[in-house]
Amino acid sequence: MAGYLGRVRSLSDYLDLTVEQARSQWGQILRRQPKPRQEPFTPVEAILCYGLFFVMDPHRYGGGSIHRAPRILHDLAALFVRPPGSVNSKMMNLDGSRANAGAHEWRFFIEMAADPDQFPHLYNRVLRAARDMGVDEDRLPDFLTLEGIASFDLLGQEELARQHSLDAVLEVRAAKKRVRSLATHEDTTRMAEHEIRVGQHRFAKQVLENFDHSCGFCGFAPRSLPGNRLLVASHIKPWADCDDHERMDVQNGVAACPTHDAAFDSGLITVNGGLRVHRASKLEVSSRADPGVGQYFGQALKPELIIPEQGQRPGDSYLAWHRENVFQGTVKT
Repeated sequence: MAGYLGRVRSLSDYLDLTVEQARSQWGQILRRQPKPRQEPFTPVEAILCYGLFFVMDPHRYGGGSIHRAPRILHDLAALFVRPPGSVNSKMMNLDGSRANAGAHEWRFFIEMAADPDQFPHLYNRVLRAARDMGVDEDRLPDFLTLEGIASFDLLGQEELARQHSLDAVLEVRAAKKRVRSLATHEDTTRMAEHEIRVGQHRFAKQVLENFDHSCGFCGFAPRSLPGNRLLVASHIKPWADCDDHERMDVQNGVAACPTHDAAFDSGLITVNGGLRVHRASKLEVSSRADPGVGQYFGQALKPELIIPEQGQRPGDSYLAWHRENVFQGTVKT
């Protein structure tokens, strides 16, 4: 078995992984002892490293900052008997960021991008095998809450769909990946787009958590109905107008019910530096003239943006950008 685990990998070792093979690999991992020279990553480990992309960006960590990475990276590193930096580096092999990555690694990333429905099945296969081998939730939590679920919908994708500058960002990122991985234009474009979409998912997830899964404008909180798109997370300064830092900054996001999200996105409402909510004059007129509008933009619309006790308030620069560039009215002081 040691020879099997040490041999050169192929894409089929990932995509065609069976529960029996996963159990065998877990057996090797659980018997692993710390060594000066690390053993090659098994497909089981690589599949879980891919899952980490939905939780964290590996490019934010490394060297002296690896201790700030999310706890799950450290939990997986301990389970794999590897340094946390090694797990982080494996993620960058998978997304084509490192020139020394094996072709099967970034091709696995591309395959997951091309057919996202494959990943939940692989993830569940790996978790099932781990549970069969006695690895419980304490050692390997279901960090994507996908156990027993056959599909995985990325959050926040609607915002990307209405951005016309996506192609320009894609071209820049794809060009960088081509230099590193020697992949084709089509491959690197797919890798770059998937990276952007997963990043948008992470951003939306963090914003929803920051607002405690409730609408910042009215308090609507459908926490018992996850996955039904009754609550969305959007950028305050739109994705198309942001740099890479601003696109991932949780302080550039607000969680809202679809009605108030649409009103904020179109500039019918805005928020000032003191977090007070303002209505455009045309919305105030509509509230008096159109049935139902007053219901959602009268008392239901709170006078101030609701920020949970432990939540971060939106950044002043983002709110100012929205007032100056999106709001269809004038903020009265």
